[in-house]
Amino acid sequence: MAAFGGEPAPEITVVLEGESRDAAIQISSRWKRPVARPLMLEDGLAGVARLVDQSDAEHVVLCSASSVFLAEPAALRERIAETGDQVAKLSVARTPIEIYFSRREHMGRVLAAAAERDSGRAGLRPSLFQGVLHESIDLLVEVPGEILFQNDLMEYYANNIWVVANCESPRLHRALSRLPELAQKIPESHVSEKGFIRNAWLSSGVEVDGSVEDSILFPNVVVRRNAAISRAVILNGNRIGSGTEIASALVLPFTSEAPRPSPNIGDNCSIGARGSSMKNADFPAQIRDGVSVIGVNSDIPNGFKAEAATYIAPGVPLSALRKLRLLKKGCSVLREPAAGRGGNGSGNLR
Repeated sequence: MAAFGGEPAPEITVVLEGESRDAAIQISSRWKRPVARPLMLEDGLAGVARLVDQSDAEHVVLCSASSVFLAEPAALRERIAETGDQVAKLSVARTPIEIYFSRREHMGRVLAAAAERDSGRAGLRPSLFQGVLHESIDLLVEVPGEILFQNDLMEYYANNIWVVANCESPRLHRALSRLPELAQKIPESHVSEKGFIRNAWLSSGVEVDGSVEDSILFPNVVVRRNAAISRAVILNGNRIGSGTEIASALVLPFTSEAPRPSPNIGDNCSIGARGSSMKNADFPAQIRDGVSVIGVNSDIPNGFKAEAATYIAPGVPLSALRKLRLLKKGCSVLREPAAGRGGNGSGNLR
C-alpha cells in the first residue's frame, strides 16, 4: 500500500501474511534508508480497511507484487491526484495491472463494506484484488511507462535470461538506477579454480565449483563440483549438488533452514532440457517453451530426472520424488501420487 499526502515521498507499507516474518526482516533492514514499512496482517480485508482508515494521506494506492514496471513518477502522481471518489485501475503500456487508487475516505468505505461480507476463506490477495477492488473499478487510467514483469513465469524467466546478453543496455541501467542504496556491503561471490563461468550473472554470496553458462544465479546459490547450469534462472538459496545438470529451467527460492553444505537439489540430477518447445500439460499458459519449473523450497533427491516443461510444486515430499525417479516431459508433480497409480511421470499425479 502507498499513501500519497503532501510530502514529496509517499509512505509505503508492505503487507505480509502467513509465514512471511523473514521477508519482513529483510525488507526493514536491506536498504540504508528504509523505503517501505513491513506489516504483518492477521485479519485479512478488515486489517487492510483499518490500515487505510488510520492513514493521514489524501490518496491511497493498493497494489500487488504481481507486476514490476517503470513509470514516470510525476505522471503517476498527477493521475492519482486527479482521482476523486472513484476507484481507478492503473494501465501501463496499455496493459492493466493490479494497482488501484482512490481518495482515502472513499477507498476506506469500499474496503470496510467488503470486510463486513468477507468470510476470510478466499485469502487476502484474491479477496482484495480479484474481488472487491476489481468489482469496484470506476475507470482505467493510463500512465506512460514500461512493464518489466507481470505475473507470468515464462516472462520472468525470459526477462532474466535477457539480462545476461544485455547487461550494458540502457534499459537495464535505467531499471537499476531506480533501486535504493543497500544498507551494507553485499557478500562477495566465489568461483573456484575448477569453476567455469561464461555469459552469466552472479549475485552476492554465490559459490561456483561447477560450470555456469548463459544463466543468472540469485544471492547465496551454491553450485557444487561438476554441476552444469545452462540457460537457467536459479533463485535465492538453492544449493545444486555435484554432477547435476540444469538446463532451461526456473528454480524458485529455497528459504528453508538447512545446513549450507547440504544440497536441496541432490547429486547427479537432471533438470530440464535444451532446445525444447514443449508445454506443460497441466499449466500450458504458465509453463511452456520447454522451460522446467522447480517450486519454492523443493527438495530433489539424488539421481532424480525431470525432462522438458516439467513442474515440481512446492511441498512435494522427498519420499514421493524418490519413488517417482523420472518426471517425463510436460508432466507435473503436484503432491504425492494417488493410491494405486504409482509414480511413473505420466501426469496422473494429483
